[in-house]
Amino acid sequence: MRQKCCSLLLALMIALPATAQENSAAAKKEATSSKTKDFIRIEKSDDGKPQSLDTAVVSYKAGSQGAQVDLIGAVHIGEASYYRELNRLFDQYDVLLYELVAPEGTIVSAKAQQESSNPISFLQKSMKNFLGMESQLEKVDYSKSHFVRADMTPTQIAKKMEERGDTALTLALSTMVDVMRQQNKAAQNPQGNPLMSSDMGLMELLENPHKAKLMMAQQFVSTGSLDEALGGSLNQLLVIDRNAEAIKGLQKQLAQGKQRIGIFYGAAHLPDLEKRLVSDFSMTKGETRWIKAWDLTSTKGKPIEPMSLMFNLLKQIDP
Repeated sequence: MRQKCCSLLLALMIALPATAQENSAAAKKEATSSKTKDFIRIEKSDDGKPQSLDTAVVSYKAGSQGAQVDLIGAVHIGEASYYRELNRLFDQYDVLLYELVAPEGTIVSAKAQQESSNPISFLQKSMKNFLGMESQLEKVDYSKSHFVRADMTPTQIAKKMEERGDTALTLALSTMVDVMRQQNKAAQNPQGNPLMSSDMGLMELLENPHKAKLMMAQQFVSTGSLDEALGGSLNQLLVIDRNAEAIKGLQKQLAQGKQRIGIFYGAAHLPDLEKRLVSDFSMTKGETRWIKAWDLTSTKGKPIEPMSLMFNLLKQIDP
């Protein structure tokens, strides 16, 4: 249980939404017809060894002559080759709607992300270096004219929190309870996956980047979705409310006559977005393609010294 909790913590560092500002989340789970594992998978060799963590590109069509919408799964830290392939894919769309919690008018640049000093950014940079991979916000070319942000602003998130009576403290406490509940469920099924069977603590994980990479990949897939892994407290705002903004962006582009539209969002968002495309837009699911996001055969990262990580994180919180 201790090891699984550690892998959940590390996975959360990567699963945090693309953000130019600090953001929060609130409660309540909404059922969907598919799971995140339909949009993210581990590809294995014939002898069962993990080879890669892949994300899906799934197409939906509104009739034979209607618009095509592709849901493009994202992981916010990945191989350089992953982001090169995504950049090529994005050029095929009339418009690319993307996630980014930021004030209106925010311009995404690799330099700004490298110089960012908020705690979430610091943690994601630390995980990028630890796993020897690249950052989405630094490698995706957001400067292209057909890129359109379709996400909430920090002000909108704060308002949603206030409407639900949430504060940072209530969210932290409810999330902690959700994680503990999930660990209790996991303890009832000790079989699990061989990758998850060891009793490795956080300190040991930080000294073994490849083991941590394998465990986090397995965590993304085996939990099915973020709300299952971390409980309902993070699901409503991180997924449901932000997806509503993405759909507003989609409606606007469809009204303008766009015929080929991509929606680039974290894999945890896609089951709910699929549900909305099918039920609200009468779209039919078509082809699924897969892109290799993580190489699971090797890791170029470097171990993290836990005390140094904690000290530097505290500096970001209280400079």
